[in-house]
Amino acid sequence: MPNLCLNTFTFSPYAGAKEPVDFAALLDGVRTAGFEALSLDAFTLAAYAESGRSFDQLAEQMRAAGLTCPEMLGFVVAEDETSTLDGARQVAEAMGAFGSQFALGMVTLPADARCQDLFARCAEIIAASGGKAAVEFLPFTPIATIADARALVRHAGTDRAGVLVDSWHVFNGPNTLADLAAIPAEELAYVQFCDHPQVLGPDADTATEAMSNRVMPGDGVFDLHGFRAALDAVGFDGLVSVEVINPRLAELGVAEFARRAWAAARPYWS
Repeated sequence: MPNLCLNTFTFSPYAGAKEPVDFAALLDGVRTAGFEALSLDAFTLAAYAESGRSFDQLAEQMRAAGLTCPEMLGFVVAEDETSTLDGARQVAEAMGAFGSQFALGMVTLPADARCQDLFARCAEIIAASGGKAAVEFLPFTPIATIADARALVRHAGTDRAGVLVDSWHVFNGPNTLADLAAIPAEELAYVQFCDHPQVLGPDADTATEAMSNRVMPGDGVFDLHGFRAALDAVGFDGLVSVEVINPRLAELGVAEFARRAWAAARPYWS
């Protein structure tokens, strides 16, 4: 059975939170809900570090709560090569402390040879920390399709990189479930899982919707059973990160948010 992880990005300062949720409360809420894993992001960790706590101290606190952190967000392959590589190094440092398997990466460069080489250099940095770079395809970026992401992964090498499949981007982009079912198992990193109130049209502001209007699995219109079936066809049995970015749902507090996420996602993956 896939490993369910709670993605906590909706509580990140990057996603609009005024301040990160108390770390002990975060861990307690996630564990009490039933999860054994959570994801963290570089922006939240930077805010925690401002209070004087090191990555190692936070990681030990997390392990004491009986939790792991298999997913770490993230790095961005962008025009500025120096900041791109520095971002990959920062994420790699956090991954090393928390023992994370995957670093989420997104790409804002055109999918050309320079982009491929820069992503591969980031993947090499991530691999040195013991993890794998997971490239996310998003319909509002140059890496908009599964095919785009697969090209980057093949260039970097499947020992260092894999495709991150987010249900939101599959259903609100140019991809199909057939495209998903055609990914070779060795090119697939892990999965992010959520729902949306409606499938968006070509004129929709997909970036804003992705960052503010996701809903719990089963509360929207996505064919999530078909999504699971396509992954079964690939032979996927890995990490599933429940990523529901929605400021209104975040207002419920981390304990209730985590409880709802567990109850909503578990039936699809049990």
